[in-house]
Amino acid sequence: MQTAAPESLDGYSAVLNTAGFYLHSQPGCLRILGADRLAFLQRQTTNDVGLASESRSVLTVLTSPTARILDVLRTFTQGEALLALLLPGSSAQTAQFLKSRIFFMDKVTLEDASAEFAQIEMEGPQATAALERAKLPYPAEVDGITRLDFEGSPLVILAQEGLFAPGYRLLAATAALDGLKNRLQNAGAESVSPAAYQVLRVEAGKPGAQHELTGEYTPLETGLESAISTTKGCYTGQEVIARQITYDKITQRLTGLRLQQPAQPGERVWAQDKPVGAVTSAALSPRFGAIALGVLRKPHFEPGSDLAVGSDAGSALPALSVTLPFTDSQ
Repeated sequence: MQTAAPESLDGYSAVLNTAGFYLHSQPGCLRILGADRLAFLQRQTTNDVGLASESRSVLTVLTSPTARILDVLRTFTQGEALLALLLPGSSAQTAQFLKSRIFFMDKVTLEDASAEFAQIEMEGPQATAALERAKLPYPAEVDGITRLDFEGSPLVILAQEGLFAPGYRLLAATAALDGLKNRLQNAGAESVSPAAYQVLRVEAGKPGAQHELTGEYTPLETGLESAISTTKGCYTGQEVIARQITYDKITQRLTGLRLQQPAQPGERVWAQDKPVGAVTSAALSPRFGAIALGVLRKPHFEPGSDLAVGSDAGSALPALSVTLPFTDSQ
């Protein structure tokens, strides 16, 4: 019986020690136009997108009336448009949803610009140095933006919270992608494989598309506090989020799990033979062995909680909840 070849972890060490870049598959991008574009997005999402500008991006969450996550957007202005970078693979669904929310009086139009742009994530302790060697000017602060011409096309570099340290998102014209990748590699950055990126994401404890960032959870349950404004006006889902904050109603949270053997997303997490949550992401880490992320009910997300993971309580194997990100001292 043949076994599947292990997935490549190319670029894993580079992200930890030097610099690596990851090309997102199915990158999402919407262009929002019209005089009411800002007011429209303000009433749909959690953060104050009025702060978005040509030189600053704003991370915000598109939520349902029950405050469940529909998409996560990084927004900024570009000329007369508001651009929104979306979770991978979500552009068609999010565009359709937002179009259904446009009132007949709204001066708003939406365009799916996903095919126009490639999105590259720069990670690692030497990511900034690699951009310098590549002669690509970078923002000095998180959420900042720089813009330049690259091979005759506009290139936007956004500073953002990275996996383990400040990182960057490069938004490049699709036609300029090969040239940009060559420039980054010549500057000493390594290409990161999808498998390596997912292992690193789990190690870092970052929520991911189709794993934690889904309609199963609210932003506060998945660690997206920085994408929520407590001072802006009304938006869809605000009442639920306000109650979670004001009355300590966050009854489940994202946490790390140290495991005895690899798990699969969707497996149940148990405490004293009772289900208390589920595995949302899992990885076999070169540094930490079998680990996972899970959204667990209170108080079982507290570090040091004795748990078990498996399809049923009788066959579940012991697990331990830990603080994120994973470290050698846990």
